[in-house]
Amino acid sequence: MAKTAPKLLSQNFLWNRELVRKLIRESSISPGDHVLEIGAGKGIITEQLLGVCQKVTAVEADRKLFSALRRTFSASLNLSLHTGDFLDRPLPESAPFKVFSNIPFSITGEVVKKLLFSQNPPVDSYLVVQKEAAEKFVPTDRQNSMLAVLFFPWFEISIVHKFKREDFQPRPRVDSCLIKATKRKTPLVKLPSQSLFRDYVVYYFTRDRSATSLSPNEWLSRFGAFVVNRDHRVSNKIGGSFDKWQAEERKLTKIHRTRVDKNWKIL
Repeated sequence: MAKTAPKLLSQNFLWNRELVRKLIRESSISPGDHVLEIGAGKGIITEQLLGVCQKVTAVEADRKLFSALRRTFSASLNLSLHTGDFLDRPLPESAPFKVFSNIPFSITGEVVKKLLFSQNPPVDSYLVVQKEAAEKFVPTDRQNSMLAVLFFPWFEISIVHKFKREDFQPRPRVDSCLIKATKRKTPLVKLPSQSLFRDYVVYYFTRDRSATSLSPNEWLSRFGAFVVNRDHRVSNKIGGSFDKWQAEERKLTKIHRTRVDKNWKIL
């Protein structure tokens, strides 16, 4: 018997086709685009994307939902449908692509990190997420999460739509919104300094409680001063901090994905 996705990956599905059509129409998605959909579910977003863009790659972990999607869209030549865990799948490696997805809330952090830390990240990502998660990805002038700071030099992230709870079935117990992450045409940190910036942020963020009170621009200013007055002893000390943090995150993700745990967290 085929296994269905674990309860950990359960989703609240959007049901209003007109709302989904409106959100896609107001997005940057255009006829020539290749769009990745993570967690295609019952296909309401898939259906609207197929009517707009050149190619849709949809991934669904639940085998029953995948089978239903395959039957529903059997005649859709511009759809590439896959079953399995998105977190275990490679992203497109060369051609530009965009993302429009209602992702399972329980793996929001893992999905966003996979997309935005990729060597070839999406040009634009539209993700339905918990409001609590959105607030940790969107930068502010006051309190900021480590992820908001890490993403800031390469992406502009904002909330573009706030959903009503009745927009979903089943109705969630939390508020949700649509975030947009746009890849900057000109990064605020040059590519040769990317690894050093990430090490710098992770090293100090995990050791200094006051780090959350700095705005992303203040981080950029401090990093710029650090590069100009570079102390190689300090550089050696912070080196590898980002990779170590990612390794620890992967271990935690592996543990969490073996449990039915709705109390997920995002740094």
